[in-house]
Amino acid sequence: MFQPDSFLIRFLTKVCDLLFLNIVFVLSCITIVFSGVAITSLYTVALKMIRGQDYALIKDYLRALRANFLPSFPATILLFVDVTLLAVLRAAFYAKTLLMSPALFVLLSIAAALLTALLSWLFPLLARFENTFPNHLSNAARLALANLPVAFFVTTVNLLPLLLCIVIPASMGVVFAFWLLFGFGAGAWVNSFYLNRIFEALQGG
Repeated sequence: MFQPDSFLIRFLTKVCDLLFLNIVFVLSCITIVFSGVAITSLYTVALKMIRGQDYALIKDYLRALRANFLPSFPATILLFVDVTLLAVLRAAFYAKTLLMSPALFVLLSIAAALLTALLSWLFPLLARFENTFPNHLSNAARLALANLPVAFFVTTVNLLPLLLCIVIPASMGVVFAFWLLFGFGAGAWVNSFYLNRIFEALQGG
């Protein structure tokens, strides 16, 4: 059971790697301007883990952080728009007075979901491929449309903490603690499992 290559040891190693990756990611996001490139770096490491490549978790993350700051900056702006939109919708959902019409709320909710879906592909593409930002943006939209079940899944994973807090308000503290310690890294790893298959197919295996 406790052999170095046993399932238990490999599982615990993966859990520890995701825990450390999550902590480094959260620390990177303390400076808000780094949040976009931090997500790109998170996927850089997560995709390497899924592909079974050798990786030095902290070193590879920091290297990706330096290399992807400028390429990820336009995506960071879109991320700020998305987070702001989600925050406004959450405030309107819990407001005691009507802050906007139901029709506007539905339209903004659809816009937020679509933008989140786009970003759910955009950051992994930035992490995996070198391209111009317009091409990354176009490819993210095309891949999301061509792979709707996966797009729905990864978007749900990325919105899961918000959805849990809305559906089960009492769980907010637990959800916050889990994502602070583990959730971002685990979510990126789970998403990468499905996204990597599509990326590999694009490269012909």
